Amino acid sequence: MEHATFQVGEINYFGYAGIDLDLIRAQLPLHTGDKLIFATFSRDATEVALTRLTGHRPTDIAIVCCDQSKHLFVYIGLGGSSSHPMPVAVVPGGHDHLDPTAARLYDQEMAALLSAVSAGNAGEDDSNGYKLSNDPALRQIDLSILAYAAPREADLVRVLRNSSDSHQRQIAAAFLGYVPRSSIQVAALTAAVSDPDDEVRNNAVRALSVLSAARNSSPLLIDTHFFVALLFSGKWTDRNKGSLLLLRLTEHRDPTLLASLRHEAIQPLIEGASWHGDSGHSTAFLVVLSRCLSIPEDTLKQLIDSRNTATIIAAANKE
Repeated sequence: MEHATFQVGEINYFGYAGIDLDLIRAQLPLHTGDKLIFATFSRDATEVALTRLTGHRPTDIAIVCCDQSKHLFVYIGLGGSSSHPMPVAVVPGGHDHLDPTAARLYDQEMAALLSAVSAGNAGEDDSNGYKLSNDPALRQIDLSILAYAAPREADLVRVLRNSSDSHQRQIAAAFLGYVPRSSIQVAALTAAVSDPDDEVRNNAVRALSVLSAARNSSPLLIDTHFFVALLFSGKWTDRNKGSLLLLRLTEHRDPTLLASLRHEAIQPLIEGASWHGDSGHSTAFLVVLSRCLSIPEDTLKQLIDSRNTATIIAAANKE
């Protein structure tokens, strides 16, 4: 994959409040249709241009693989007034670690996930509260992770909380989503939302999102403060996974949560809802935004199915 040739598809932006997007689009040296190879591609020219245009470095240039035509999705954080640094904890100082089997399974999962995504087979079943991929090879790895992780909650929590090694915490956060649901598990994953490492946060929020999707389960009892903060993050992964979790948490249309989102987070929701190219990255924002605006679920489904998203965004812009 590192040496395959990909074509740039849609280029989307976030954190752009107060910034002239038309100027950015006109002068960006990266364009839709450009071809790149991951092994040789450099973000330097794009970063230099954005720094010149905005007066500060971009917060993120995320290149995300990809559709079946090998078109990449690019998400650029511009660091405007709708972008805030994530409030993160200090790096733990412990030497806790998992056995080598965990790292081997995690690395296998990452490689198989990239292959599944590039083949257009990234779907999954979350109804058990843990991820089971539709891709046969990745599903077998998921089942191996389940067998490994299920009896090791205490070890996974300990490593996630204490290890100074970010890779060990990444593995622990991902695997903790496979243990039987418990208050200890949920508390450890929620605390990891403030981890200083982007991928640890990504894995923790993803695990919470999948836990929330379990069939016939009660809502997770978690403080939503950090999940609202994710929507303002300068990192694309924070915004992406935060939107997926809030998609689950707003299913029952809790009025307190929706009022908080409507009051505090309309702008980042609009930004994510406006992304083009892959509905898988924008739909969660659209749904959460619609629920904040009290759009009924049947009307919401019709608007999204018909891709009439402009109606939702126009309504939000009037707030």
